[in-house]
Amino acid sequence: MQGEWPAAGVSSVRRRRGVPWVWWGLAAVLTTVSALTKLPCLRGGADTDRLATTQCYSDIPLFYVGRGLAADFGWFGHLLPGYRDLEYPPVVNLFIEASAHLTHLVRGIPQSELRDRRMLTEAGTYDLPGMAAEERTFFLLSCAGLLVAVLVALAAAWRAGWTVGDRLSWVAVAPLVVLTVTLNWDVVALAFAVLALVAWQRRQPALLGTWVALGTAAKLFPLVLLAAAVILLARPGSRRALAPVLTSFVVVTALANAPLLLSDRDAWSEFWTSNADRPSYFGSAWLALRMVGHPVGAETLSLVLAAGMLLTWLALAALTWTRRIEPTLAELSLVFLLVFFALGKVYSPQYSLWVVLGLLVVTRSHRLVLLVAAAETWHYVATWLYIRGMTTPEQGIDRTYWSSIALRLAAEGLVVVLVLLRARRRAAEARGASPAPEPPTATDPVSRAR
Repeated sequence: MQGEWPAAGVSSVRRRRGVPWVWWGLAAVLTTVSALTKLPCLRGGADTDRLATTQCYSDIPLFYVGRGLAADFGWFGHLLPGYRDLEYPPVVNLFIEASAHLTHLVRGIPQSELRDRRMLTEAGTYDLPGMAAEERTFFLLSCAGLLVAVLVALAAAWRAGWTVGDRLSWVAVAPLVVLTVTLNWDVVALAFAVLALVAWQRRQPALLGTWVALGTAAKLFPLVLLAAAVILLARPGSRRALAPVLTSFVVVTALANAPLLLSDRDAWSEFWTSNADRPSYFGSAWLALRMVGHPVGAETLSLVLAAGMLLTWLALAALTWTRRIEPTLAELSLVFLLVFFALGKVYSPQYSLWVVLGLLVVTRSHRLVLLVAAAETWHYVATWLYIRGMTTPEQGIDRTYWSSIALRLAAEGLVVVLVLLRARRRAAEARGASPAPEPPTATDPVSRAR
């Protein structure tokens, strides 16, 4: 691709070959430890104080019985009548369905038994002999699939020459990785986000749009990469790359959504309707406001989020196009992501994984990484203490949980400020390095005017 190509913002050396065995080994250890720490919450453990004392919560095992996946069900949204549709975009939906079908295969459950389970209630299925082992198998197979996504992301980053973080930074974020990596299915979308950054680094606009589309079909967050890419590529010298980025994104988005949309429109729309109707929820700034007596309605929250993201995009686009700031793709994407988290209706605990990994990509500041990792980890721990009522007084608000939200928001706000200040310094340095203007000649109107 000819013309000016903005930087990815990822520290890198020349491309490597081979396999990152050491990083793969560390990833396998962290993912395995994460999966093992979630086991105490299986079979109702999440409804006891173990939720807080062992920090063992995971969404994943709850879906096997709770969504009818332990019985014979169809692909692409065709769950059993009476069960709620999966509230995730199509790629994660497919991942969950595949994990359940693989569980049936690994456990050797006869098809006749799976059909008979269709007649049982959720409670009846839960109490079946051997169901505890099935749930555990479903969870562990899902974790194995998540590990595969992690290994793919690491291999892509390794071969692209990335040098993300250092030993001290990774020691700081490792506990949070263990707590969050098997909590939900975000790692699938994170892998696509890494592949998109690698495509940008290699100046492959069509591939960038492809990976962002697949990532958005897993979780919505990789869309920030497209928002940032449009700003950077809309400047003179880079505009030719816009068409392949947008075209591939639209085409792959349509292809990724089509099977679920055509198979079951209600299942496809569950993600959108559940998020639109959701009130202020755990971890959000809006919940903090509600806790002190200032609730905001769900419709207003949706409007604020949409308007806030649009205004943020316009402001950052104007600053970038006028060369007031010179951000990289990673920096701009992280700012968008943190603004989205600040304005969103919910801040699920696994969102911390996006924050710390994104931070490792854009900075090598140990102090900043330690500060943000500490704030995110404390908020994670405080969430489960709050849910179990361990820090809630008999009267008044839970100051422990409320302050953890405020601390986390302050740390994320600091990241936004520092990233934009660095982009501003970069722009000033670029202006200072530009060639000085030619001195006026005798025939120059300016010279004559003097």
